[in-house]
Amino acid sequence: MGSCSGGRHAYLVATRGTGVDAVIDLWGGGVVMKPEDLTEKRPVSPIDYTPDLQCPILGLFGLEDRAPTAEQVDQHEAALKAAGKEYEFHRYEGAGHGFMYHHAPQAYRAAAAVDAWAKVWDFFGRKLG
Repeated sequence: MGSCSGGRHAYLVATRGTGVDAVIDLWGGGVVMKPEDLTEKRPVSPIDYTPDLQCPILGLFGLEDRAPTAEQVDQHEAALKAAGKEYEFHRYEGAGHGFMYHHAPQAYRAAAAVDAWAKVWDFFGRKLG
């Protein structure tokens, strides 16, 4: 489980590693990358590893986010669907990047955060319980 770049890293571990039973991506930026955004240190867009995902994924995203954008979340979901992967994506109106960060009042959205935490615990309970 990870948020922001941690969401990206959690996704990478779940697609490249072994022994992962479930993964949660909290608004992971950089999962979907344009070719011009690839660099020597980031030579592959994580979305390209989607066929290798071996566990269910829960994704929680704010529709006001710019990294990832709503369009990037749609692309990520389409790739998961096309690869026949088990996933659950939830999007929150009026929420942006870091909407679960209670310590960041400018980003925090209480209603979305409460719902998202309930989804996190439910997902882990169903997939790891």
